[in-house]
Amino acid sequence: MHKRFTITLIPFICTFFLTSCSDTPESALRPLISLQWFDTYEDAKSHMDAYKLIAERSSDSQRMQDYSDTELFDISCDLTLCFTDSGLIGLNYHDTAQNQRYREWYDTLESEYGLPTEEGSGMASWYDDPLGKNTAVYLFNLEEGVQVSFYATADSPDKSYQKTRNTYIPAPELRTPVVPVADETTTSTTAAATEFPEETAETAAETTISRFREGNTSFTEEYEENGDLSEETAISSENTTTETTTFTDTTQTSSVAATEPPKEDRSRKFLLDDLRFYGSPDSERAKMNNYKQLYEYRTEEAGAPWELIMEYENVPYLGKNCDGVLCFTSLGLVGVNYFDPNKSDYSYWVKELTDIYGRPDEKQYDYSKWNNDPVGKGTTVYVFALEDGVQISFFADDTGSELSGT
Repeated sequence: MHKRFTITLIPFICTFFLTSCSDTPESALRPLISLQWFDTYEDAKSHMDAYKLIAERSSDSQRMQDYSDTELFDISCDLTLCFTDSGLIGLNYHDTAQNQRYREWYDTLESEYGLPTEEGSGMASWYDDPLGKNTAVYLFNLEEGVQVSFYATADSPDKSYQKTRNTYIPAPELRTPVVPVADETTTSTTAAATEFPEETAETAAETTISRFREGNTSFTEEYEENGDLSEETAISSENTTTETTTFTDTTQTSSVAATEPPKEDRSRKFLLDDLRFYGSPDSERAKMNNYKQLYEYRTEEAGAPWELIMEYENVPYLGKNCDGVLCFTSLGLVGVNYFDPNKSDYSYWVKELTDIYGRPDEKQYDYSKWNNDPVGKGTTVYVFALEDGVQISFFADDTGSELSGT
């Protein structure tokens, strides 16, 4: 069976499933404070009369209500309710006072919901319907403190390799950046390295320059002004020969480093075997003859361009074997997708593509997006964290594609 990563979005129909939590322990539902998923904005506001409303805000696709003097598992927090057109979809608890540290919040959530489904540095996620069907819990260590988010996931994005069109992707609002949390082993290692630093050329240079500046001002000024120091000048200084030698070695090391070859340009590596956006199905299929084709089929959706899909297995991309999927419309090739079955590789792929294309224009807990023409005019790049792996997608502008006849 060919892979289809489509998640149908029917938020109103999903209301019944999301509010039917009879199999969920009552204690696990405490964060909802008796609110119901998809409550209307006004109904939720009326329900929250007992709490202090700080502000009402809105973004392009969400409306928010900010409250103070609320609690999460008996810990004082602020609370933000998040709404879309479907109603209440998220509750973000903010422990900005740091009543509990990240690890303590982690332990609290683990005791209630078990081990997280995914865990990174400074964040963790529980996807196994912790508050009823189609729900998730997220933990973030932010600059402002710790945030715990409870969300309905029925409005999550369509992450199929077909190009997403006009789909809103709800995700926890992060008011400040995520801060990595170092574990005890890393902290201990760092402390030991600080106490007993290895005497490398780099650390020796820093130590030597520091000593010169502390002991001989004229030496430092002469070096900074001329940018170089002859052996004769160094010997005539009041500093020791050992210090001078260390400084000279460092200069040589820097010269070697400056001659290192430039990094390989990997920005077009995704176009395997010279694939070309807008190439015809026949021409681009011929370029994939070295790989085993699994399926080829056409999809039709009313009001959207028809698509021709070609799926391949064991396709290499950036050193990993992936499943490859090519998407065609009447314009030609408009989508190149790679699927890595190792779902723990999401952070790896985000790091790799960040190294190639720079920081993503949009980044959430389960997807990252580069939309500023990263691989040509009208192009977009995505990395999606899926339940069964990671999907990396490169899309060209398909404006003007022939619409389906159905």
